[in-house]
Amino acid sequence: MTEAGIRRVGPPQAIQKVRENAFLVQVPVSAVPSADWRRLFYEMQQDVTPDFPPRSVEVSGPFLRFRSDVESVAAKIPVIDRWIERANQKEASMSGRSEEQRRRREDQAREQQELAALNEAWSKL
Repeated sequence: MTEAGIRRVGPPQAIQKVRENAFLVQVPVSAVPSADWRRLFYEMQQDVTPDFPPRSVEVSGPFLRFRSDVESVAAKIPVIDRWIERANQKEASMSGRSEEQRRRREDQAREQQELAALNEAWSKL
């Protein structure tokens, strides 16, 4: 994990159809966010449009998930990226625990890589 904090590492993916033209969408992030980072991320969700209310993006492991119609996804991704960046900035500005948090993120990133390697190895079973 780098000093840059959490970042989006891939494009949005539709993972479930919720109803006609509405999907559960996820975007992968670079590590499993800490509880502090999640709190900061939720605090950043203030400049939202009516169709993208606060707390509508759920942090789930190394993914951010939200419901959306097909047409809105492209507009929502830059908003999510902005929230990620602001949460990273806020976390970096917090004094005291940043080194411990960095180490924890690195440990979590290594664990996620290990899990991904196992899942890849098992994918053909």
